[in-house]
Amino acid sequence: MNRFKKEEARAYQKAREGLSEAEIRRVNEEDARNQQISQLARTLHFELFPEESDNQLDSISDAADRRRGINPMSAEYTAKVNARREKLGVSPLGLNGMPTTNDSWDVAFREARKRVAGLETI
Repeated sequence: MNRFKKEEARAYQKAREGLSEAEIRRVNEEDARNQQISQLARTLHFELFPEESDNQLDSISDAADRRRGINPMSAEYTAKVNARREKLGVSPLGLNGMPTTNDSWDVAFREARKRVAGLETI
């Protein structure tokens, strides 16, 4: 068992210390719901904001450009993406084509919470 798994098991035990069976069941359900929300938020974030992971496929020269503050994406694509982001209430990409805030994650988590609660949107 690696260190992360040990710490995870320790936190699991500590969160349930001194609780009744009903309380443990409630904590387990809450943990499962939070995990479901997190997984859905990651999926939604990738679907709604794919431009934020474009840098993972950068060539060496594109990565160097981004480090220097140069956006390797075309101006048309950047304008289109920023218009869509503005429509969703998210700040535009920075000059290097990377997000400058985490507000896209806020949108993804808000949508995930709604969907898990049974309120389909977007």
